Amino acid sequence: MNKNSISELNRFFSAERLSSYGKNLSFDEQLKNYNYNIDLCKAFYSSLNYFEICFRNSIDLSLTDFVAGGDWFNILPLNNESLIKISDAKNVVKSKNHPVTHDRIVSELSLGFWTALFSKKYSQCAFQGFLIKKVFSNFPKREKNVKNIQKKVDAIRDLRNRICHYERIFHFPDLQKRHDDLLFCIRGMSEEMFLQALEIDFFPIPLS
Repeated sequence: MNKNSISELNRFFSAERLSSYGKNLSFDEQLKNYNYNIDLCKAFYSSLNYFEICFRNSIDLSLTDFVAGGDWFNILPLNNESLIKISDAKNVVKSKNHPVTHDRIVSELSLGFWTALFSKKYSQCAFQGFLIKKVFSNFPKREKNVKNIQKKVDAIRDLRNRICHYERIFHFPDLQKRHDDLLFCIRGMSEEMFLQALEIDFFPIPLS
């Protein structure tokens, strides 16, 4: 790469940002790692998409059943943090001049909202046990416990957030395991969703 190209790219890439892709490497080598990181993020995109859609809608359907068909977010004993997120979701829907419907509220809630339902905050709530049973119905019995599920979904949320905010993942030594856990969780919710996700998955290292 010539000096003019490097100079132009340096206008937009901060030295601090690129140094995280190889502090003692040349600019070309840092940029190569940066682009490889983008390729890795792209390889996770499809499975993250299937996971988040499946996870969110499985929880919504399960909680709707739990409260016998009502709007669970207006019924369940949720904490203030969750209630604020629900209120914010309603406000977002209103700001778009849409009717505040059940489905629109659900679609505006963040992944962090959904994963929090499996946290210790709700360990004394009956709906958490119901979710474990219903949402992850295909999990092996030894895996179907809140501690294991919370660990897996929190790790997926962390990975998803890093990818969505254009952060590094290429340096993680356990990307293969993260990928396998992601597909494992999709399969734990739905075999059909797993097969669809697997069909378009192109993670560099094949799922064993």
